[in-house]
Amino acid sequence: MNVTDLKPGHSIYGNKGNVWSNTAHIYKSGTGNLCGTPALATNWAKIEEVKEIGCKGCLEKYKNNPK
Repeated sequence: MNVTDLKPGHSIYGNKGNVWSNTAHIYKSGTGNLCGTPALATNWAKIEEVKEIGCKGCLEKYKNNPK
């Protein structure tokens, strides 16, 4: 999924490992990553301007959540 397709209140999040492995997460404002992985490191996905969300867990929860 492309980061530009995210609904308001959602953004991309990922540490360096996520950037290198194309597994960036979907971060919901005020909640955290949809898959439950803690967002504890610097958001390298945003810094590196990653455009694709790759976390399968986040993608599944995002698609099954109408809000």
